[in-house]
Amino acid sequence: MWQILSFRGCTQGYLMTFLKPWFPSSRVGKMRRLELSSDIAIEMYDSRSYGNRVIRESIGAMFDIARELKGKVVLVGGWGVYYWVDNFLGYRGVPSIDIDFLAKAESFDEIREVMENLGFQSAGFRFVKPVEDFIVREEVKVDFLFDERPSGLSFDTPFASPLFANRYHSRVHFAVNDFEGTPIADGKLDVAFPEAILALKFDIYTNITDYPDDKRAKHWKDVVDVYSLVMGFYRRRDRWRGEGFYLRRDVLRELYRVKAYRPTAIYRVLEDSPYKNDIQAIISNYVGFGVFEERLFQRRLRELEEIASAGL
Repeated sequence: MWQILSFRGCTQGYLMTFLKPWFPSSRVGKMRRLELSSDIAIEMYDSRSYGNRVIRESIGAMFDIARELKGKVVLVGGWGVYYWVDNFLGYRGVPSIDIDFLAKAESFDEIREVMENLGFQSAGFRFVKPVEDFIVREEVKVDFLFDERPSGLSFDTPFASPLFANRYHSRVHFAVNDFEGTPIADGKLDVAFPEAILALKFDIYTNITDYPDDKRAKHWKDVVDVYSLVMGFYRRRDRWRGEGFYLRRDVLRELYRVKAYRPTAIYRVLEDSPYKNDIQAIISNYVGFGVFEERLFQRRLRELEEIASAGL
């Protein structure tokens, strides 16, 4: 849990917080002071804190859905990023509020039944579960992207078919721990390859009319996620030269073949974001990169774009 020791008045637009380093120094290192805009500070230290009831409900729902629909759904989105960044690459993942899965249209009726049994209600293209708190009413939201639309309100993505056909996903043990290293929840589930998660993130900002606007509402979080995945894999590859620590060209190209996406679209989001300083601070000091290498990030995105589109 975060311990907020001091803050600067919100009238100036910033909160100054010091994060006490309670967790293992081998992975985290010494925490620095983070100066964040007031709305992002609220997101990071309240809405996305491990003590937040919505986050706890989101974590529990993710594992419940994966267990009940084993073999039918594949985790993507923010929690998919969290697995690869936190459990695999050894950085610190930023918790997600919403949950995203890929699924086949043939599983739609079973998915709807399971979601209703878990207390979720259908709300257009997603499922929601109210979380009552003492002050406000929040919701856990779960989105399913199908290989083809099973209903008029559902969303599909052409990335789903090659992901299932080529098994661009792994059965993994996913552990979520708080900042003291105390387990919150864990279990086995299917998570999409990082290349597939990235393709979906890139697509949201490349083909914006294909998605509802709220998919880009937390653009700062998407930039943090993409940076963490892209730079995390490059760093591990360069440091260890170990097998498995690279982004696979064949996967990137196959997904690009079914639908073109532009990795550099994320860099444009970063450039235009009013939260650029927040993004830099979160990546450097929360996720644990130590520094924010903007130009190198831009170059890596260009390389991914060239790799994905090669020969097409």
